Amino acid sequence: MNNLTPELTIALEAARAGAEVIRQKFGDSSNARIKGEAQGLVTDTDLAAERAIFEVLKRNSSYNILSEESGWLRKEPGRKWVVDPLDGTTNFARNISLFAVSIGLMENNDFLAGVIVDPISQNEYYATKGGGTFCNGQKISLPVLPADFKPGIFLNHGYGEPDRTKFRELVNRLAISHDILKLGTTALELCYVASGSSDGFICSGDSLWDFAAGVVIATESGCKFTDWQGNQWNGNNSFLVVARPEIHVTLVERIRDLQY
Repeated sequence: MNNLTPELTIALEAARAGAEVIRQKFGDSSNARIKGEAQGLVTDTDLAAERAIFEVLKRNSSYNILSEESGWLRKEPGRKWVVDPLDGTTNFARNISLFAVSIGLMENNDFLAGVIVDPISQNEYYATKGGGTFCNGQKISLPVLPADFKPGIFLNHGYGEPDRTKFRELVNRLAISHDILKLGTTALELCYVASGSSDGFICSGDSLWDFAAGVVIATESGCKFTDWQGNQWNGNNSFLVVARPEIHVTLVERIRDLQY
């Protein structure tokens, strides 16, 4: 596929390696356990997928790595791979087939590239900044939003009580005028927004590895990415809005006061 840059080729190989581990392990969640104080789940599969991903990234690249399970490879500036080896661990642990491998490439707060692979459907989404978004080798972009459709939006939240409280307020404000969805995997939700299957995504409390790849994929397909006040994301908060342009302004107007 001639639309793959060298860095996308590396990330796609790494994501496929992680996805193969997950695919083989799906259905065996007996090792699921709470992860520290974060309250999220981790399984042996998360760790095995991370090892497979790291092996490819380290062999083919000198970039630093930030991963959900292992943290920083090295404390140094420069480009970095941002890895979630299994986004949607709770779904995986409950035998719900909605989860993904997510690998983003960043420099400072600049999102440069992203790869997301769904191990079960085997759909592969990827994008580079300025290079468009692709799914399984075919370029994708936002379809026209039918005028009579009620917009569908994904609402998500972190583990902490403040983020869950904001989620409740978002539902109160938006449920009448929008179809509310929640899949339990930020990575796939952003891919579905990128492809037009849903129209927006709002979250507070996600970590960088949850969305580093997805925001590139969504923005390169035509979506807009800001914080809840409509400003460019500055790396200092986790108030995220990713939505098609037709509804982005309205969403921000409805929720901007909740960012504090």
